Amino acid sequence: MNSKRRYDIDWLRNLGILLLFAFHSARVFDHWDPFYVKSSELSWGLSWFIASTSYWFMPLLFWLAGASTWYALQYRSSQQYIKDRIARLLIPFMFGLLFIVPPQGYFSLWQHRGSSPGNYFTFLQNYFMDFSDLSGYFGSFTPAHLWFILYLFVFSLVTVPLFMYWKNKTGTSGNEKFHSIFSKPFVYLLFFIVLTATQPLPDPGGQNPFYYIAFLIMGFVTTSYPNYQKMFNKYRFPALISIIILFPVWEILLYHSLNSAGFSPINIFLRPLNTWLTLIVILGYGNKFLNFSHKLLPYMNEAAFPIYIIHQSVLVVAGYFILKMKTDVWLEYLLIMAVTFMISVMIYEFIIKRIPFTRWVFGVKIKNSIISKKSAANINR
Repeated sequence: MNSKRRYDIDWLRNLGILLLFAFHSARVFDHWDPFYVKSSELSWGLSWFIASTSYWFMPLLFWLAGASTWYALQYRSSQQYIKDRIARLLIPFMFGLLFIVPPQGYFSLWQHRGSSPGNYFTFLQNYFMDFSDLSGYFGSFTPAHLWFILYLFVFSLVTVPLFMYWKNKTGTSGNEKFHSIFSKPFVYLLFFIVLTATQPLPDPGGQNPFYYIAFLIMGFVTTSYPNYQKMFNKYRFPALISIIILFPVWEILLYHSLNSAGFSPINIFLRPLNTWLTLIVILGYGNKFLNFSHKLLPYMNEAAFPIYIIHQSVLVVAGYFILKMKTDVWLEYLLIMAVTFMISVMIYEFIIKRIPFTRWVFGVKIKNSIISKKSAANINR
């Protein structure tokens, strides 16, 4: 068992959460899809930023979740793991679904209608009964960005028997033989065919669970055997060169397919291949440059998840008012991103972090020091 902490996994996860501030702020100005609030002036620069990041960063987060699961199951039974997933994922998801997400729908009605949608509590009565569009971009019920948490929870329940079996087989001759074959770079690269095969499968709300569970499982499997990371480190530069060549091809095809219909080689072939190569690049260079401890890391590890939960609702409200300024697109973009980040951190720092109840509903462990302070305050009374 390798007990050495992988700090690069922590850094990549936290940087992935930070990237969402830039990414979701860009969604206000991109040409691709609707959003809860949308500027009347769109930007091709921000649209291509969306295209350049959207294909890999959610797969990366699922991959890292699988990697973290490998380490978590070294010290937990399956029952302890499921109990932890309920506390860390299910409870925050349910709280967020009921209280954090609905303002996004409310302000989307303000923005898209251009007039008041009425009383917020009246809106809620209709909102929780309207399942017409799970994207929620126009005011219907939606899990919004919390689909990621829902998927993680369901995947945890589905995969834990497989993961426990895999953990117990670690070190056996059959397990070693499997890894010796699949950790070879060209064999490993062929796994993108599995990703390609998931493309036509159902994708509720536009998020394909079969596609994402593949990344979670591979994150777990590759973390269980060190030769995979050695392979990432060895081939990260060739993978980078491949991406430099293939990504522009993908973007050119994407641009030309905007107004076309029918078979799309972008989603069927190039997107999974580019994703697979990009993950090799990120995991390889991440291990080289980010595998170190820092005093900021424990704070980020605790803050990242609750900030993820609240950030998009903050962004939608901030975006609604900032768009009223009718100023330069890039200035509005930077303002939305900066205001969202500052308010999200402040909500975490001054509310979520300091109250046992909010720590519980946002999946943050309740520290004994907080409980002790509360108890002391009650005694002093």
